[in-house]
This record gives sequence, structure tokens and C-alpha cells, in this order.
Amino acid sequence: MSQQPHFLIIGAGLSGISVASHLIKKNASVTLMDNGVNHSSLIAAGMINPLVFRRMTKGWRVDEFMPYLHTFYRELENWTDSKFFHPIQIRRMFSSEQERDLWLKKQEREDFEAYMYKVTPEDENYDQVLNDFGSGRLKQAAYVDTPIFLNAMKQWISENGNLIQEAFDPSLLEETSYKGVKYDHIIFCEGYLGVDNPWFGQLPLNQTKGETLTIESKAIPEDESVNRKCFILPLGENKFKVGSTYVWHTDTTDTTEEGKNTILQNLSFLTKEHIEVIDQAAGVRPTVVDRRPLIGTHPDHPNYHIFNGLGTKGYLLAPLLSKEFVDYLMDGKELHDEVDIKRFL
Repeated sequence: MSQQPHFLIIGAGLSGISVASHLIKKNASVTLMDNGVNHSSLIAAGMINPLVFRRMTKGWRVDEFMPYLHTFYRELENWTDSKFFHPIQIRRMFSSEQERDLWLKKQEREDFEAYMYKVTPEDENYDQVLNDFGSGRLKQAAYVDTPIFLNAMKQWISENGNLIQEAFDPSLLEETSYKGVKYDHIIFCEGYLGVDNPWFGQLPLNQTKGETLTIESKAIPEDESVNRKCFILPLGENKFKVGSTYVWHTDTTDTTEEGKNTILQNLSFLTKEHIEVIDQAAGVRPTVVDRRPLIGTHPDHPNYHIFNGLGTKGYLLAPLLSKEFVDYLMDGKELHDEVDIKRFL
């Protein structure tokens, strides 16, 4: 039996962990390098929403992504003996009569049936938050408890592969050898830090800052996530995560008064009741101009690969895209045209 290839994965956020888990599942040897600083996957709310509310359309490839992600996260929960994947009902509070009418039309279509409950009189008159135009409820929505997920998976990878907790120094990479260790493949899953990558830095990766608040309130419902202008994710014990903001082309992770005020202004469309801000966090998302990830192999370095740019819907996209990426690396399958970095090279 031929020896399985050894992969060095740079970055232990959502992307690196998802790729590592699929490689280990295929019995590959995996070393995951983590710098101990995470300003995207850990800060993210981990929301999984199959629709794009702005246009009331289905998300890209959502009919493929949704079934697989349920299988993926449940399997990882079993591997790690932990609980981090939580189905949740998302209620969209309509922002206009036009949005309400659009929902009512889409809910009659067969291709939306898997994701939309039909609006009921109770939805029209929902009174747990401000209701100007009625509301609709999503099917199959969920969220990932990001701190539990990341910590559990790092521990599992350290037990089933190798976890190195240090920052990666590109000057020490000689072909596929790093600090005297020879690898067969190097995979860069660096998130927003990928803009400085010596081999893939020419790709159009953007740094998009987002801030969230953790609030406490006895007026907001805890049995579902409410959405209008912002999302409200129940955390239990009358605490909620609320977000988020979008500031393009910045790598700072400092929280700002401007970000806080923007979120509170958006929250005022859902409640006028007293809330208490108990925490504020900021992260930087790796986004791409065409809203598709950056996945593939360097044209001049066939052993250097990238899996990055998952953007704002990372916890929805990562499970299946990482599987397709590993199938590409291990079995020679083709990448989806819309994610392959060849589109920019």
C-alpha cells in the first residue's frame, strides 16, 4: 500500500479545520498550523440561512449545501463528543409591503418549499418584536456555536493528526519543506491574512470588518432568531448576539463606537425596549469581489494550494466546498468553475 500524502495546512479557522477533517477522513496525514489568533471564524455568529433576504432568493448552490452541512456537522459532533450544531427558526420581519408580497409569491413555488413556511395569521400579527409589515419563517436554518466547534475540532485534529500552535513564517518554507519537515502539499487557509501571502497575494481577496454586540434583554424572544436590518441570535439566559456591520478594506479588529451605534440603530427596527450591551467584538472576514471563494492550485507551484474567501456565509459553504476540494486533491476530481482560482489567473 502506497504511503498517504502529508499535508501542511496553514490556518486553523473554519476553512483549515473543514479541510483537515475531510483529509483525515480519507486517511491522509495532516499537520495543522494555528497562530492562536482568530479574527473571523471565532467571532462569527455561525448563522446558516438558506435565503438571501435582500432579493428574497435562494443562496448560491443552497440545494446542494444544505443537506450536506447537516451531515457534516452532526458527524463532527459525534467525532468530538460535543454539541455545537443547533437548528433554529429564523423569523424574517418584513421591511416593506413589497418584501412581504415577494415572500408570498415565492412561498408558492416548489423550489422554495424546502426553505419557507407559508405565512399564517400568527406570522402576520407576530407581536414579540416590532411588526410593521408581517413576518415569515424559514425552514432548515441553524447556527454553529463557534467557540465550542473550533476548540473541539482543534483537540480532535491534535489527536488524529498534528496541531502546531505557532505563527507560520513564509521565509522558512523551502519548496515543500518547513523547518526541516518535508510535506507533500501546502494548503493556505489564512482567512483575511491571505492578502499578504507571497504566492496567492495577487488574488482579489478583500478584508471586510464586522462588529457584533452581545446584549441582555427580557423583551426579546428566546425561542427563535429574529431578523430585520440585523440578526438577533438567542444565547440563553436573556442574552443575545446582534450584528453585524460591514466595513470594507480594513484589517483592524478594534471595536468602535460607530459600529456599536450602527447595530443599536438597526436593532431599533425590532425593539424599542431597554437593552443592555454587555460585550462587543470585531472580526475581519475574507471576502472576494465576485462573492465566490478562492480555491485551487498555484499555476507555478503545483504543491501549493489555497482554500479561502468564504466570506459572510462560511459556515454554510465550508462543509461541501471543503469536501469537493479534498476530492480534487486526493482523487483528481474537477473543482467547481465558480470557485476555481483559474478564473483570476
